[in-house]
Amino acid sequence: MKPEQFNNEPLAKILAFISKQYVGVASKKLSKLEIKRYYYALLIIEEEQPDITQQMLADMMKIDKVSVFRMVDYFCKYDILERKVNIEDRRSQYLQLTERGKKLTPLIRKIYRDINNIAFEGISKEEKAAFFKVLGKMSANLEAAPNSDVKIDLKELGSAKPRKVLSS
Repeated sequence: MKPEQFNNEPLAKILAFISKQYVGVASKKLSKLEIKRYYYALLIIEEEQPDITQQMLADMMKIDKVSVFRMVDYFCKYDILERKVNIEDRRSQYLQLTERGKKLTPLIRKIYRDINNIAFEGISKEEKAAFFKVLGKMSANLEAAPNSDVKIDLKELGSAKPRKVLSS
């Protein structure tokens, strides 16, 4: 997709295209770590500790509770994260990075910073500031739109099957 095509395409297509490029670069750079997915969630957990629960993480990432449960299980399996029972509400569990997790997050943050530098190469500080200002406005506009609080079911997305097109 060429930049001159961006004006004529749905925003969803443009953002998906750029996101795939970004994730592709990130996947290569992050592949040397011992975990294989959910990197960004660890940064959210780190920033929100010690008071972040699975439900809060689901809300922040706009994904369903089952996907967050699987993600947390994955991190617990690799001794990167642990669940701590909330003594005020035993159904709720706080998420805390283990020592191993605390060592990973600076590496993840650095890799994302490096990728951002690649993405913004040749872009002035003013253009970058304008870009983030526009993104902020777009986010606010979409947040104010009806039905904007949709949660994404990652499992459902992963198992999406192509639909048959019926000819007339």
